[in-house]
Amino acid sequence: MSEPIRRTRDQRMAGNALTRVQEAATDPAFRKKYRSRAMSFPAMVLQAGLAQSTGFLLAKSGGRVRGDEYGQYLDDLAQVTGHPDGKALAKRAIDEDVAGYRLLTRDVLDAAVWIKRMSQALIFDEKGGNDGH
Repeated sequence: MSEPIRRTRDQRMAGNALTRVQEAATDPAFRKKYRSRAMSFPAMVLQAGLAQSTGFLLAKSGGRVRGDEYGQYLDDLAQVTGHPDGKALAKRAIDEDVAGYRLLTRDVLDAAVWIKRMSQALIFDEKGGNDGH
């Protein structure tokens, strides 16, 4: 019997991000908005902090996940970082102590960068370009 394949943290995040972005990219009306979220979220975290940024996504989504780029993006971040859903991720960002908050911020930023990269690779504008990003 062969041993299971060991993967690095980045490999796991990249694979999860790829799966989530592929799913988001199937809806032509939704994907450009989703890509916009993916492109801007890492900077939002660096400027405003993780708790405020996840709270923003949660508020803008109105609690929806499917059919809403804010909720879907938050849920995808949660899945890539190993949380059950976006609400759980947002709650953890609020409840963590300082050391835990810093570690969670690093994990979410890493996941956000993978989602951003996959969005750049998979979601193109109508002309086949990558919207200049």
